[in-house]
Amino acid sequence: MEKKTIIAEKIHLVRILPSKEYFDHQYALADKELKLSIAQSTKHNSDKKSFKISLSVFLEYESQKIADYLYDFIFQVENLEEYVLKKEEKPLFSGILISTLLTIAYSTLRGILHTKLADTPLKDFILPIISPNELLKSKIKN
Repeated sequence: MEKKTIIAEKIHLVRILPSKEYFDHQYALADKELKLSIAQSTKHNSDKKSFKISLSVFLEYESQKIADYLYDFIFQVENLEEYVLKKEEKPLFSGILISTLLTIAYSTLRGILHTKLADTPLKDFILPIISPNELLKSKIKN
């Protein structure tokens, strides 16, 4: 199979849905070493040509939950069928499509959290740049 390229104009981020937004304001967090956990899950609807990327961000300090965010990013992919590698029981989508959608969702979440945390002790916190391949390894636990 030839390598598929992404046509950005055929991908649309149509909704951003916050599922969970928690921040504990009681901690004085300046100069603390926070533990960051990031996870994802993906779902698709081939009939609607849509993808849902869910991203979870969890921050803790000494086993205490500081922040817990879960956002769903809904995408329309006009040419979704072009990225299906196999269709048997479950479709398998090309890595380039999944990586692209994850990267868009994660970068968007970085901006959302930067804005949300602006008036908190974590005002200087920015989600780190990570590889979409690394993000794929962390699944959201239901």
